[in-house]
Amino acid sequence: MLKVVEIFYSLQGEGAFCGVPSIFIRLHGCNLACSFCDDALHKGEFELYDYGKILDIIKEYPSKQIIITGGEPTLYDLNEFINFLQKRDYFVCIESNGYGFENVKNANWITYSPKDWDDIKEDGWSELKFIVSKDSDVQKIVDLKSQKPIFVQPLNFFDKPNKQNLDFCIDLVKKYPHLKLSIQMHKFLGVR
Repeated sequence: MLKVVEIFYSLQGEGAFCGVPSIFIRLHGCNLACSFCDDALHKGEFELYDYGKILDIIKEYPSKQIIITGGEPTLYDLNEFINFLQKRDYFVCIESNGYGFENVKNANWITYSPKDWDDIKEDGWSELKFIVSKDSDVQKIVDLKSQKPIFVQPLNFFDKPNKQNLDFCIDLVKKYPHLKLSIQMHKFLGVR
């Protein structure tokens, strides 16, 4: 049984799969309390769903791409659930702050968004995503080298882009082209 806050269908607005129609499974709970969190839902109500109930919901959507998010999905050992989905031809992506990569190691793709830039894990992820404002000290990001994608994403308002932070991030990736821009496209489009 998983603590599910919501399941919905939309476009992935961030990272390497930006624009891909995806089914989002938002799980309850987080080990952090970030002041800039753009989703308070993971702290509220949830329902307990077994794998069959989740499958009944997600098979109504045409996409085979799943994004498991939160909160922090790695609070739970999801490897069995990930295998369950993969056996039904789903491509499973995880969005994580890096709490417990061993709990999602079977995923097809792991987006790692570290909140402590002084303690960045070297492996266990597919792409890095940093939430950046115009006031961020980005030297640690700039100095990172990886064959995997490193995204900078502007710290946006809850439901719309922050133009100052966006401009800062655009300038940053233009100056350091080993970085990539992630913009939260869904906030520009006004979709979930």
